[in-house]
Formats: sequence, structure tokens, C-alpha cells
Amino acid sequence: MCKNATATAASLLEAIEPTIQSILTLTGQSSTTAGLAAIAAYNAALIALENWKSGTAAQTVLELVGAIQTALNAVFTSVTVSPAIQTLLNVIFAGIEAVIGVITANSPAPAAPAGSTASADDLQALHQADVAVNTQAKVQSLVPGFKRSIWHSPESQYKTAWNNAVDAGGFPYTLKV
Repeated sequence: MCKNATATAASLLEAIEPTIQSILTLTGQSSTTAGLAAIAAYNAALIALENWKSGTAAQTVLELVGAIQTALNAVFTSVTVSPAIQTLLNVIFAGIEAVIGVITANSPAPAAPAGSTASADDLQALHQADVAVNTQAKVQSLVPGFKRSIWHSPESQYKTAWNNAVDAGGFPYTLKV
């Protein structure tokens, strides 16, 4: 398990907040009912995540983090977005997927299949490896070309992906984090 999964996931989620605010402001959705609901979903998820303990069940936290995606989808299903804005949204969604991956990988592994002789430690390690591979695939599908680094923190990697998308989309420098 990650030595401090709660702090890792929370710092990544905290890095996502200004980008959510930026995209809502950029698209004029920050004061709409749907935009305010997205911010409320974010705030609820952050509080739940900060109270979660690595190694314990995280269903409630996972549901609340997933609710951010649902709320953002609700905002942008009624708004036509340019490909450049969709790229920014994809970075946000990839960041949220990474948070979900950290939480899931650091939650207890599913029960062993009947007749399994694998130890609890082996099951947890297999669970973590499976979650890491699946999370990486989801992130790659949202942000093609993203390369995970063991040398940089998740929030640093998120900020780099966001800033690269801001540059590629020709957005104002003020959107950078």
C-alpha cells in the first residue's frame, strides 16, 4: 500500500480544484445551478477523502469522488464545448480517475476466490497491481501521451498535464496552475 494514500489522494484532489473552478469560469458555468453542484460535489469528496484511512473500506469516498465526474458531466452536457475545452475536461477527468485509483488500490482487496491458496498479502499486491494497470489505461484514454512518473508527485504530474493542455489550446496564461 501507499505509505500515505490519504495524503497522496487528497493532494491530487486539491490540485484539481482550481482547474475545476477555471473551466467553470471559462465556460460561464461557475454560478449556474449545475456549476455550483459540481463545486459542492468536489467539497463533499475532499472532506470524505481527508477523513478516510488507508486500508479501510472506501465505498463512500469513492462514490463522492465519482459524484464530481457526474456533476461535471451534468454541467457540460447542456453546453457545447470546443475540442480545446474538452481536452481540459479530459485532464480533470483523468485526475479524478487517478484519485479513484489511489483510493481503490489502498482499500482492502476483494475476497479470494473459493479454493484460493494465496495469502492476504499476495491478494492485496495483486489487487494493487490490477488497479494500477486499469487506472493507467483510463488516464491514457483521456489524456493520450500521458506518461506516469515515479519521480514526480501525482499533483505535479496533474498540473503539468493541465498546463500543457492550456498551452496546446491557446488559452490565456492565467489558466495555468
